[in-house]
Amino acid sequence: MAHNQEILLVDDRKENLELLSSFLVTQGYKIRSALNGATALMSIKAKAPDLIILDIEMPQINGYEVAKELKSNPQTENIPIIFISAHDDTEAKIKAFKTGGVDYITKPFANEEVIARVRMHLELAEYQHSLEKRIQEGLAEIRHLNEDLELTQKEMTITLGTLMETRDDDTGHHVMRVARYSKLLAELYGLDKKDVDLIYKAAPFHDAGKVAIPDSVLNKPSKLDPDEWEIMKSHSMRGYEIFKDSTRPILKMAAIIAREHHEQWSGGGYPDGLKAEEITIAGRIVMLADVFDALTNERVYKKAWSVEKAVDFIQEQKGIMFEPKLVELFVNNLDEFRKIYLELKD
Repeated sequence: MAHNQEILLVDDRKENLELLSSFLVTQGYKIRSALNGATALMSIKAKAPDLIILDIEMPQINGYEVAKELKSNPQTENIPIIFISAHDDTEAKIKAFKTGGVDYITKPFANEEVIARVRMHLELAEYQHSLEKRIQEGLAEIRHLNEDLELTQKEMTITLGTLMETRDDDTGHHVMRVARYSKLLAELYGLDKKDVDLIYKAAPFHDAGKVAIPDSVLNKPSKLDPDEWEIMKSHSMRGYEIFKDSTRPILKMAAIIAREHHEQWSGGGYPDGLKAEEITIAGRIVMLADVFDALTNERVYKKAWSVEKAVDFIQEQKGIMFEPKLVELFVNNLDEFRKIYLELKD
């Protein structure tokens, strides 16, 4: 490994540099020299060495000051520094280690001692570098696995939501559209990224309770009678019951959305008759997204409305079914909602 490693020698006495260089070169190390601290710093800035052997007593900029500057710079803070000095007192050694030195050699020194310590600290530095590289590779792999998990979770959410909707005729891309509309509304509303993501991933489960609704009610092509309507309305609480005991954030959000996505701003919704901000923002958002999608797509009991007709209805229901702020955000950004509609049109 020595032939790839470079050592910078810093000493204001040329004979010391020549002596150190003479026996380190025989070990296969590349050697650079500097006669003062300022030259050393310029040399290091041009190209960082693998290790520095640094004299303490030098004019203008001493070894301690050179070390402090190097340790304050993220580009050079990890270069190992071996201090070399004629001072053998404890105070000098403590100061050397406090300023970032990894070792301290007292003059006069034995060649073998210098070689052994240089080899040890270069091997330690190489090991640390290798360990940091493996840690970074491991972190990159973990990030990659997390990204894969996120994508898988997203796909599973959409898939499960779609499966739950398959008993409801002609729903097509309904859960995907509702999820995308809900995400866009949440972003426009100014929710933080975490809440936007939770709403996006939980929105596909808004009608999960329909799995418990009989086909004769769910797919009836004509108007439901009062008893059938009560059965249909029960899907909100049934969806809530499916998810309510989960400790997972997405499924906890799914329970809230399933229960609240038919509540109305004025208090005329179901199942709890909540009004205004008694309804969570997730429930208010998915309510509007779901209604817009239901109106603009065909169902067994109705033909699809045009986007314009659906927007007129939503504006008429501002402050009644829907939170006024959400209606304004929806109307003011209609082109973005239209893009989703066209992209995922049945």
